[in-house]
Amino acid sequence: MSGYAIVHSKCAACSAIISYNPHRVPSVIVSGRREAICPACHARWNEIHRTSKGLEPLSIHPDAYKPIPENEL
Repeated sequence: MSGYAIVHSKCAACSAIISYNPHRVPSVIVSGRREAICPACHARWNEIHRTSKGLEPLSIHPDAYKPIPENEL
């Protein structure tokens, strides 16, 4: 029998509680560690670091905020 898993934590930028696939969620580095961010903060990050500099925005993986099969953990 197999199941699914999902990680819950606070968004590193706005502290909203988010649920996500730890292998697909967008993240930022905080104190040397990668920390997950929510879709709204990812959009803001894109504005600051990508589109304001004439670069294409980075997309979010379609499975970023969905459960992950337990055998992929």
